[in-house]
Amino acid sequence: MTTPLKFVPVGGNSGELREWGSGDVLTIGQGGTGVAAATLAQLRAGLGLGPAAVAAILGAVSQSGGVPTGAIFQTGSNASGDFIQFASGWQICTKTQTVNTAISNTDGGGVVYSTAINLGSYPAAFSPLAPSVILTVSGSAGSFMTASTVPQTPTIWGSYFISSGAARAATNHYISCMAIGRWFL
Repeated sequence: MTTPLKFVPVGGNSGELREWGSGDVLTIGQGGTGVAAATLAQLRAGLGLGPAAVAAILGAVSQSGGVPTGAIFQTGSNASGDFIQFASGWQICTKTQTVNTAISNTDGGGVVYSTAINLGSYPAAFSPLAPSVILTVSGSAGSFMTASTVPQTPTIWGSYFISSGAARAATNHYISCMAIGRWFL
């Protein structure tokens, strides 16, 4: 095995070639790290890097006892929508759904609403608390989303009504959903 050589200035415009010795450090200016380390763990510690310095950026997130142990974030899609989970425990789920329904039920107080629309399961479950849910609807002017008798849980979006100030014939309504919460505490 050949021992690497280094240039060492000795004064003026001259220098010498010397063998690298134990404890020699290649400075940042020379293209190195500026840290003497025998292992990668010592190098990371010497540079002040935490465990995220070696974590996969995108992959399966995981945790043990509330401490992240996997990738920094994970994304996924399935028939229930899309999700992103963060190593910190936060999660965002999204879904779009097209519903063809009339707005024709009345509460007697001027609000007209559709039959209940069940939005199904989240693409990834929340734990242990239900997330905050934001819903929007488009497709008929003056319509808005209102909660029904089935609230969201850690696993389902819940059921909602499309409401309006006036009755409307059946038409396509485009529902956009976003839930923000935690996949672990």
